[in-house]
Amino acid sequence: MTSKPKIRITLSIAMREFNAFFQTPVGWMCLLGFALLNGLIFSWIVAAYSDPMTIRTGNAADLNQQILPDYFGTLSIVLLLLSPAISMRSFSEDLKQKSFELLLSSPVSSTQIVVGKFLGLAFFSLLILASTLPCIIMLFRFSEPSLAIVCFNYLANFCMMLCCCSIGLFISAWTKNQLISLSLTFISVMTLWFLMGIAPLFQGALVDIITYLSLLSHLEHMSNGLLHSRDLVYFGSFICFFLFLALQRIEGYRWL
Repeated sequence: MTSKPKIRITLSIAMREFNAFFQTPVGWMCLLGFALLNGLIFSWIVAAYSDPMTIRTGNAADLNQQILPDYFGTLSIVLLLLSPAISMRSFSEDLKQKSFELLLSSPVSSTQIVVGKFLGLAFFSLLILASTLPCIIMLFRFSEPSLAIVCFNYLANFCMMLCCCSIGLFISAWTKNQLISLSLTFISVMTLWFLMGIAPLFQGALVDIITYLSLLSHLEHMSNGLLHSRDLVYFGSFICFFLFLALQRIEGYRWL
C-alpha cells in the first residue's frame, strides 16, 4: 500500500471521528456549552477591567499584560476540564458497540487507527478554539492587542488540549465505560495541572523534574508571548508518548 492511500485512510478515520461529535448530544453540548461560557468569561473580564472610576483616574488596565492573560488563563481551565469529555468516547464507544472488532479486521493498521482518531480530536479541538474568534476580533476592532501574545495563547491552549486528548485516547482504549474514561482522564489532567504547585514540597533535582512535567509551567511561558524550544519538545514528546501507549494497547487487542 502506497503512502497516499494510507494517508487517505487515516484522514477518513479522522473525519469519521470528527463527524461523530455531531451525531450525539455530547459533541453539541461541548461545543455550544463552551461557546456560551466563553462569551460569559469574555464579558465578565472586559467589564471587570472597564470600571469607569479606574479609567478616570488614569489607571486603565493593560490589555496585553492583564486582560489577555486573564481571559486566556480562564479559558485554559475550562478547556482542561472539557478535554476529558471530548476524548472519553474515542475507543470506549467502539468497544461498547462491538464495532471495534470490525475496525481491527479491516485492512487498516493500528497506527492509522490511533493517528486517525487523534486527528479527529484535534480537528474538534480547533473548532472549539475557533468559537472564541469573535471575541478576539472584537478586541482587534476596538483596541490594539499584541498579535504575538494572542497567537501564542491560542497555540498554548491547542497544545494543552492535544496533550489532554492524547491521555484520554489512551485511557479510553482500556475501558468500554465512557464515564470511567472521563473520570480517569480528568484525574490525570488535573494531576498534571497541579504538579507545579506541589513541586516546592520536594528538594533538589525533583523540583525541576516535577515542574517540567507540569502542564501549567509550559503554558505560562507561551501565554506571555515567549516560545521556548523546551516547551515545544515537552508538548511533542508528551503527545507522542501517550499515542505510542495507545498504539500498544490497540496492538494488544489483535492478539486477544
